[in-house]
Amino acid sequence: MIVDILNLFFVLSVLIISVYLVRHYIFTITVLKYAKNSHSQNTQSHVKYEPTVSILIPAHNEDQVISVLLQKMNELSYPKSKLEVIVIDDASRDNTGQIADEYAKKYNFIKVLHRDNITGGKGKPAALNAALKQSKGGHYHLL
Repeated sequence: MIVDILNLFFVLSVLIISVYLVRHYIFTITVLKYAKNSHSQNTQSHVKYEPTVSILIPAHNEDQVISVLLQKMNELSYPKSKLEVIVIDDASRDNTGQIADEYAKKYNFIKVLHRDNITGGKGKPAALNAALKQSKGGHYHLL
């Protein structure tokens, strides 16, 4: 008797789970079908938004790393016509400014802002604010 009740309970459980599984399968297929149709309608416009982006790089005595950093900026896949890299030579006492100037001569999207001992050397916020006034695009700052 108990075995019959347990068998009946097992069969009913399997039946309920099977119905639930079929319901979710139908639901998933329906959602995927409509998502595919709406996605194909959206991709036909092929609008690519590429704003002008300014990357501000404050540099104080960074001659050991500035060339690697600027080379990586050159390797970015973003369109160079929409990219502006501003290196802020913040009163450096080493070759940071000269190295940045060499890259600026090679790549027209790189600009160098030189700050002397009077206006420069007051920290990253002051250097970034000075460059922000000259930038053209959206602003991202690289620490």
